[in-house]
Amino acid sequence: MLAKSVFTCGGKPFFPIGAQAHNSSGYSLEELEDLWKACSLMGVNSCAIAVSWERFESEEGRFDTDLVQNIIAACRERELKLMLLWFGTWKNGHMKYVPQWVKADRQRFPRVRTHDGYEIGNLSSFSRNTLEADKKAFCKLMEIIRDCDPGMETVLAVQIENELGIVGRAIRDFGEEAQRQFDAEVPQPVLERLHTADPAEYAVQAWKSCGAKESGSWKELFGRYGDEALQAYSMTCFVEELARAGKEIHPLPFYVNVWLDQQGMDIAGLNYPSGGPVSKNLFFWKGFAPHLDMICPDVYQPTRSAYENTVRIYSREDNPLYIPETGCGMATSLHLFGAIARQGLTGIHFFGAENVVGPDGRLAEQALPMKENFQSLSAVWPLLVKERDSGRIQAVEQEEFADEQRLFFDGVRGLARFGAFPRGGDYRHAEESRRSQRGRGLVIQTGEREFVLCGAGFSMAFRDNPPLTCPKVPQQDDQREYFMDYLTVEEGYFDEDCVWHCVRIRNGDETDFGVFVYPDNGAVRVVLDCAP
Repeated sequence: MLAKSVFTCGGKPFFPIGAQAHNSSGYSLEELEDLWKACSLMGVNSCAIAVSWERFESEEGRFDTDLVQNIIAACRERELKLMLLWFGTWKNGHMKYVPQWVKADRQRFPRVRTHDGYEIGNLSSFSRNTLEADKKAFCKLMEIIRDCDPGMETVLAVQIENELGIVGRAIRDFGEEAQRQFDAEVPQPVLERLHTADPAEYAVQAWKSCGAKESGSWKELFGRYGDEALQAYSMTCFVEELARAGKEIHPLPFYVNVWLDQQGMDIAGLNYPSGGPVSKNLFFWKGFAPHLDMICPDVYQPTRSAYENTVRIYSREDNPLYIPETGCGMATSLHLFGAIARQGLTGIHFFGAENVVGPDGRLAEQALPMKENFQSLSAVWPLLVKERDSGRIQAVEQEEFADEQRLFFDGVRGLARFGAFPRGGDYRHAEESRRSQRGRGLVIQTGEREFVLCGAGFSMAFRDNPPLTCPKVPQQDDQREYFMDYLTVEEGYFDEDCVWHCVRIRNGDETDFGVFVYPDNGAVRVVLDCAP
């Protein structure tokens, strides 16, 4: 069972397909000009823009409300939905976006200390002063959003912090308060959850390997994992207090994004931010931050195995899958449709929108694969929302060297063929658009003999599932595929109410060699001819 999607727009379900601006682009409207160009070139329905604490409250107690209001207004003017990212205490495991008045006051806002007492560029999650200052600014941000967008028709969600955790050769904070908590008894709510959580959770396994004690310090209960466990618990409680306060002002969906573990040497504080919501820490993040709606992986892995492992971890019954950051090249574009079909992906944004605008103002070539994906998804996203947990969505994914892929549906089998279409392609496309590429897309069964296709680089043919007892046929027939004919083949799109709109009907030459799929055809609806 998939977790319910949290994205809505004006009370209706929504599937965000979009671009995230670079980190500092939200400092001014002038900086955002390239973002708007990128959004137009990519054909997105939403964008993600960061609001940095440094820019929002450059002087303590004085907030720049105009900038946030103008960002919301600019998105509304362009008919774009908006994800606002709060760069507060943490950004990529550091404190780079906090105000200067916070950085300058080490007594009031203490830094993380390493085991040998060295200060690093990270604010301590154990500081009440830091939490209160961050919360005050975050609540002001939520007030502006509430006043500018009371009907929740523009702002879809808010990201709290960014890839939070500690980076800097420190597995946890060794400051005075942090050390006191590390040596103290593990809080009772943590002990209670250890008895009820999934036994496969990393924290539960660590606890059991240390004897499943009913009391003790973090080291006594979790052993070597105790340092990172305390840091994760502290950061979870910090963010939960922000989220709870923000929800009281305006009940938008909240999420955090993740700099992933299970990469490199996998050392906390070195290869990934220690204490963040990485896979081993989900016990804390899903157990002690109830006002967070999602924990979302930033997925840049180029290999299918790594990509699929990540989306599988973060697609849980208690956590809908949303990818807030990814690349826009072929590697990550190829795996996107599998995340939709198998893990119920609820939305996606690629990072670095400005990079897709070339010097001549045209789309950079490296962004073409994701643009093609977005063209395809834009035509079907209402259907994806409707059919998300139905089991009727399958992905077309061309493996390396493969020239075809077989798919199995209820009562029907399908054959996806990859590469250029020397016959039966679309005469409206220039020859270069027919070049061989990695085939990818979706096939959605919407009726007994009805299918919707979208994607790039493949054509599709269907046949009946054979009966258990087949009549004897000439030997040469055993070597051939006999495909079903069509009642109709239509190009079009689904509107936000999931109503199909046909913009072109295919027949004759355009259906003789399978149903071809091009991104700029939108979706293709196929109704098969029933066998006599």
